[in-house]
Amino acid sequence: MSKSKILSPIIIAMLTCFLAFGVFVSFLFQNSNLQKEAKASSYTDQMVIVAVNQERIKFDLPPLIINEKLTKAAQNKVNDMNKNNYFSHVSPVDGKKWSNFIKESDYSYKIAGENLANGFDDVPNMVSSWMKSPSHRENILNNQVNETGVGVTFGKLNGYPTIFVSQMFGKQ
Repeated sequence: MSKSKILSPIIIAMLTCFLAFGVFVSFLFQNSNLQKEAKASSYTDQMVIVAVNQERIKFDLPPLIINEKLTKAAQNKVNDMNKNNYFSHVSPVDGKKWSNFIKESDYSYKIAGENLANGFDDVPNMVSSWMKSPSHRENILNNQVNETGVGVTFGKLNGYPTIFVSQMFGKQ
């Protein structure tokens, strides 16, 4: 047998293994994204509000009431962060502040605030982290606010899958 006839099956086998490995790695990556998307779909605004209200009740504060305009503002905020690849209370694209999203939703407020999160796989860990942060904790336990709205979206931040969350707080 000539060397070329022997090398041909070896090369074909190597290419087949390489291709199979590539498909396997691609499947793992897609499966990871699908798992994140599944978590995001079960990561609801209601879950965030319930968890935050549980913290308020621990401190003898009344639960926050859902306001559709604040919900719209919070959802627009997370959509904007996802679309423009940033995580901040102020957009680096146009300088738009979190309060602008509230004003654009036609919510007239006396007091307002915003908590942001990304990268948390579950609501309890996210709210626990907020409670450890002085500014986030202050928004949650602010006895002057009585309404809230939450936006949640699955997206990517700097190329990595994440779940963006914005919770808006207010009093009209």
